[in-house]
Amino acid sequence: MRRYFETIALVCILCGIAATVSSIQAAGQTRIDIVFTRDVLPVIRKSFLPLFTEDTGLDGGSWETLMRGSEQGEVVIPFDADRSLLIERAELAGIDPAAIALVRAWIEGGAQSDAGEIPYADAGPLLYVCNQGSAVISVIDMEAHVVVRTVDLRDFGFSGNAKPHHVAVTPDGAFWYVSLIGEHTVLKFNRLNELVGRTAFEAPGMLAFDPVLEQLYVGRSMSAVNPPQRIGIIEPDSMDIEEIDVFHPRPHALNVTPDGRYVFSASLGMNQIAVVDAESLNIELVPVPGTHHSLVQFTVAPDGRSMIVGGHMSGDILFLDITEPMQPEVTQTLPLGGGPWHPSFLPGGDRVVFPAKMANAVSILDVATGTEVERIFGHGLAEPHGSAVRPDGRYIYVSSNNLNAAFTPRYHQEDNDSPNGSVVVIDANTFDIVKVIEVEQYPTGIGAQRDEAAAR
Repeated sequence: MRRYFETIALVCILCGIAATVSSIQAAGQTRIDIVFTRDVLPVIRKSFLPLFTEDTGLDGGSWETLMRGSEQGEVVIPFDADRSLLIERAELAGIDPAAIALVRAWIEGGAQSDAGEIPYADAGPLLYVCNQGSAVISVIDMEAHVVVRTVDLRDFGFSGNAKPHHVAVTPDGAFWYVSLIGEHTVLKFNRLNELVGRTAFEAPGMLAFDPVLEQLYVGRSMSAVNPPQRIGIIEPDSMDIEEIDVFHPRPHALNVTPDGRYVFSASLGMNQIAVVDAESLNIELVPVPGTHHSLVQFTVAPDGRSMIVGGHMSGDILFLDITEPMQPEVTQTLPLGGGPWHPSFLPGGDRVVFPAKMANAVSILDVATGTEVERIFGHGLAEPHGSAVRPDGRYIYVSSNNLNAAFTPRYHQEDNDSPNGSVVVIDANTFDIVKVIEVEQYPTGIGAQRDEAAAR
């Protein structure tokens, strides 16, 4: 008898919501006054949560527990019903359209609590993930390890072929920048994900933010066959850009010393590094020994005295002494193999994280000995591409393209030719994989703020 009355109550709720949704749609409005506990939660408990058979720990007891998601990830992304798994699963299951319309309206309104709280409004530090295959940037809370926002570039007038590739975040997290290969543009967003600036640049690729001179540097995309042999310097307030010659083909690898004084660019087409004095703009060209490397990306030590770069073609890791920054010197070469991609230093400066794209692995290198001390395999590592470290050094984050479909997302549909990719969370002390965060298609470059104090 109790179940009968619960069912009748649910039907009444849905009938009322259906009438409300219909009347609002007819009036051309989008706002619906919804109270989560009264209107939404009973519907989710009754019709939605039973669909989540692959999720562990998903709790529909309250707004707070629902927002935490499960051990496998979030089920609600505020303001984005289309990418919220709660809606995706319900639509595939053919749940009552009135129920879906109700939950969709609640999510699009910010998935608010009864008190009007918007989940993760003050989250931080944040990780920004470029999904090159879907023109979307996923924003991850580095405390809760869930996707808390999405930035769909189509909402800003860009095409589905915008190809966001790399992200640079200011040290305090107030602004973030993204390169769009498909739109030949670099964008500037604030922490609220509002577009506040843009500039044109042919085939932009890697980005590097200089925290001292407060300049943004931009290189060229690896996919560009014959781009200009120049890098860009962007003035962040105006987004005005100046291009300077680095005199080598396909300038891709790009980074800046912690003091902001020197910028490094490396070529995909020849074994050469260009060093730019950021104040005088004087340039030194430094040849690099060895077979053809196709240098992908640098990481610079926190003390600014050493730098490491990987060669996609050679598989070699080059350790460089940059105590004389205009004359970097290769001190050691490690034949790592596996297609080393975007590295990151751990905060102490003694270890480096290197995604090995072709090996579906992540390598941890010891800087003092120039050796590999750990190789990490596991669920979610499928063509690992970008890396970042939480400001406090507790966790490592690695994005995976998953173009080879080695990672199977939860609730994956067999007819989906382009499965979602992932961001793998690794404990920086034990090197264990602690979580796999599903994102959108073809995740590439990632970026996070570096100022630990501002992240709190």
